[in-house]
Order: sequence, then structure tokens, then C-alpha cells
Amino acid sequence: MLYIVGIGPGNKDFFTEEAETILNNVDLIVCYKGYKKFIKRFNKPIYTSGMKKEIDRTNYALNEAKDKDVALVSSGDATIYGMASLAYELSEKNNVDVPIKVISGLTSASICSAILGAPLNHDFCVISLSDLLTPLDVILNRVKCALEGDFVIAVYNPLSKSRKEPFLKTLNIIKNYAEKRKINYVIGIVKNAGRDSEEYKITTINDLMDNLDEYMKYIDMNTTLIVGNSNTKIVDNKMITPRGYLNKYLKK
Repeated sequence: MLYIVGIGPGNKDFFTEEAETILNNVDLIVCYKGYKKFIKRFNKPIYTSGMKKEIDRTNYALNEAKDKDVALVSSGDATIYGMASLAYELSEKNNVDVPIKVISGLTSASICSAILGAPLNHDFCVISLSDLLTPLDVILNRVKCALEGDFVIAVYNPLSKSRKEPFLKTLNIIKNYAEKRKINYVIGIVKNAGRDSEEYKITTINDLMDNLDEYMKYIDMNTTLIVGNSNTKIVDNKMITPRGYLNKYLKK
């Protein structure tokens, strides 16, 4: 059996009970080398590999799962930019007869929303700015569509040392919509969500653009941004997107 296990941000408090049970009972754990520190407490044999070795890692897990119980670990939720779809694809492509079960985990958007207040309390979407597997023009078109639909946007993988263009172009798109609609979009920035070094800032698109160099020193691949919609506001120093209850039930 191959279990695809989401472990949230990695801290023990964010593992689901189901994930804990699975990882305590499998024969082997397979993961990205950066996640080994989160799962070594289970005292299981661990196979790791590096960045851009996802196919090799998943094939190894599938082959090992032919005669043992194996956990292939993803951070967050394995079905949200994680390893689950790849496992199913490779299983089909290589005709590997192994049962697969996905174990859900907490994704960054949910954790960050709670840290910031309640910015995902209405319709939202999640967009990764990594153009390693998705063309940049596709990413930017999705950003435009999300803004056009007035969705709250959770932005994953915003910025790395070698990849700045998607972030800068996304900010320019948001700024253009802000000017067109005369809305200073509220933006929450959470770094290392759910980990010991967790920190966050709440700002606006105007402030972010005015102080771009400083924010770019702060934002990295361990950061998630949440861009509010036209109704998102700051309440008691928290970022809130109203669901609409007051307008519906407390009309004067």
C-alpha cells in the first residue's frame, strides 16, 4: 500500500491524527530531504532525495510499496501542489499495481488565514507563482481572472532568489486593478506559517509597492501572501473578509 501523506507545515501540532497513525505504522517513509527533520521522530527507515527529483522519489515509493506499506510525504496537503497526482499518473504510466490512499493535511492557505484573522471567509482561489511547471503567461492570466472575479487570492511560492519576474508582474497586475477600481487591496504576508519561526505582516498593495525593496527582502519561498478582495478590511489589526451576514440579517 502507498499512502500519500500531507503533514501540514511539519510541526507536530499540525499533523492530523490520521497522518500520525499512518506514519507510526508504515514500513518506510519517502520524502524530500528538507522534510526529514519533521518525520524522523517516527523512527522509521527514511528515503530522501532533493529538489527536482520528484519523479524519481515517487517511482521509488511506488516500487517499494509493492511488498510493504510506504508513506510518500508532502508538506501541506498532498493534493494541493503536492505529490498525490504524480503518484497516480506514474502508477498508470508504468502499470504499477499498488493501491494508493491519500491522507489529507493542512494547506498553507488555511493556516495563514487563521494567523491573519479571517481573510478566506468568502470565495477565494489559490495560485502558485512558480513557473517551473506552469508557463508564466498562464499564471498571470489566472491572476487577472481571479481579480476580475473579485476573489481573495492565496499566493503560493511567491519569490525566490532566482525567480522574481512572476512576483513583480503579479504585483503590477494587482496594482493596476487597484487603481482602476480605486481599492487599496489589503494584503497579508505570512512567513514560515505553523513553524517555530512564524511571523506575519498585514499591509496594502500601495504600501507594498512603495516599499517594494524591503518587502522583497522579507518574502521568500516559505512565504504565503493573501490578497484580499474589494470587501476585505482590517479589524482589530486582523485581516477580515466579510461573509455577508451583517448585510443580510442586520439591514437597517
